[in-house]
Amino acid sequence: TMSAIGGAWRNEVTPHLTDVMNLMAKPYIREVAICKVPQSGFSEGAHNFIGYCIDREPGPVLYVYPDEVTAIENSQDRVKPMIQSSRRLRSFFTDSERDKANIRINLRHMPLYFGWARSASRLANKPIKIAVADEVDKDGFDPGTREAAAIELIRKRLITYRRLGVSKLIMISTPTVESGNIWKEFNATQIQSDFWVRCPMCDQFELMDFKGIHWEGGGQADPVKVRDRRLAWYVCSHCGGEWDDTLRDQAARRGKWMVRSVKSTKDQTGDSAPPPLELLTYCDKFKPATVGFHFPAWADYFISLSDSAAAFLEGLNDLDKLQDFMNSFEATPWKDREETKSEEEVLRHRVEIPPGIVPADAVALTCGIDMQMKGFWFVVRAWTKDLSSHLVQYGYINTWKDVENLLFNTRFQVEGKPAADSMPIWRAAIDTGGGQNQDDDWSKTEEAYAFIRKNGRGVLYGIKGSSHSQLKKVTPKVIDRMTRGNKPIPGGITLYFLDTDKFKDQLHWRLGRSWPVSGEDGGIVDEAGNPVDVQSHHMTLHADTGIDYARQILAEERQKDKKGKTEWVAIRRDNHLLDCEIYAAACADPEWAPSLQYLAGNPTQAPKRGRRVVSKGVEV
Repeated sequence: TMSAIGGAWRNEVTPHLTDVMNLMAKPYIREVAICKVPQSGFSEGAHNFIGYCIDREPGPVLYVYPDEVTAIENSQDRVKPMIQSSRRLRSFFTDSERDKANIRINLRHMPLYFGWARSASRLANKPIKIAVADEVDKDGFDPGTREAAAIELIRKRLITYRRLGVSKLIMISTPTVESGNIWKEFNATQIQSDFWVRCPMCDQFELMDFKGIHWEGGGQADPVKVRDRRLAWYVCSHCGGEWDDTLRDQAARRGKWMVRSVKSTKDQTGDSAPPPLELLTYCDKFKPATVGFHFPAWADYFISLSDSAAAFLEGLNDLDKLQDFMNSFEATPWKDREETKSEEEVLRHRVEIPPGIVPADAVALTCGIDMQMKGFWFVVRAWTKDLSSHLVQYGYINTWKDVENLLFNTRFQVEGKPAADSMPIWRAAIDTGGGQNQDDDWSKTEEAYAFIRKNGRGVLYGIKGSSHSQLKKVTPKVIDRMTRGNKPIPGGITLYFLDTDKFKDQLHWRLGRSWPVSGEDGGIVDEAGNPVDVQSHHMTLHADTGIDYARQILAEERQKDKKGKTEWVAIRRDNHLLDCEIYAAACADPEWAPSLQYLAGNPTQAPKRGRRVVSKGVEV
């Protein structure tokens, strides 16, 4: 009743669910782990299976969701309407309205409980035959401080029926990170499977892969146009036939779930290999107790090929959107790259460009400055329009006069160009953190504010690290009083608050990127064979970058606390160049307006600098 396609269930709309629902009903199956993309129908498939159990295999059912609101909404909007809308199922309702409560539905012959992961009491003291845990990677299913993780508490409720050999646990989620619940549970199953479609042109089974999706313009295409004009198509790896969304849907209707052990219809020598093994046939023969399903967006009726292509393009220049592409389209986890392991790994990013020289394809220079009680650490980094970057210079300077000379009187030679085409720093950020000046009672923060207000010239901006996670990585705020002491700031000042944890994640991800190589067709692919933009997000260092730089970049690492929450922790004292790299990256981030993309699109027009009113009575 709550669907884009209302009415009676039709398997041909979501053909990938048919085998999944049939397998759930197999008597030898104890657990099912489904790693999938959003809105692909698997939750409805689980509801269908519960409807089957109400009619044919009754027993206590437990639905578990991340939070109480979601649990109640699914009870009200999904499960009760499903029962009520079926002539057969609604005959099991009792005559009492109290038996149709939001968190417990009492049928004539069995109860349906609704719980949420953060409430241990909702997951306790009930023998359960069938449990459905939905969106197990969402907040709530993490271990926290409770007696055990929610999934383990659910398993305890199944013990009695497991002894009888009739229990079922169905776990469903879009993945998040490698350490997330669904990826771990999927990989722990005895059999993993993929959905293979059948080409409507050559009749061959095809395991769809993002490499098969094509669109005009490659990595430089406009994602909005690709999505809105439906410009993407899929190429069959067997016959070369081109599918639009309609042909893709036809291929999916004839699809089958296959055991993951066979990935191709040809072996490494090019000889014909056995066809992929059909999952249902394989399971009926070997009777595994646990089965995993992996389902990306390419074969989903509700997601067009162009949606997937556009999401990939958007991810090329935005790390958060790249993670969304991996989670919500590839159905793969974002890889936690907590720390580059050694100084040698960092220094492998050195190239033959000398210090002080800007790569020829750079469109802007940014500078990050970390203020100390005596002196300043800094880095200067060059950026391309695709957010690849190169370390031009780093070091330590002593005075505010040195800062002024670096930002306003220094121009950097561009590789292969005459001196007249040298490049100045476009944007710089300085940490305005406090500390008392040893010479007088004038704080370093006040000193930084005064310098920015007098000498910023539309180039230098004050920043602060946010004490908590932000919705955006960069958030500007106008302040008119000192944080400590509440001393007024005449005229106010705009500070940019940074989610430093996100920037540190981004920096280590960039350091961990594998270098692209040429594919067989001349396109650019990564080591796994996936198409990439050759420039996007790669990070290089100048030829003389030393071990001192690498040690400071690795001065912090990600660690988990007792609640399972990860945070960046300093493992050595000197992390100043790491902070400088964060500030320089923030200056180039798309969330800082005007963005680097604005400058790249107008290479002869730097953004206008001057006074602007940001709120009534405050000019910067």
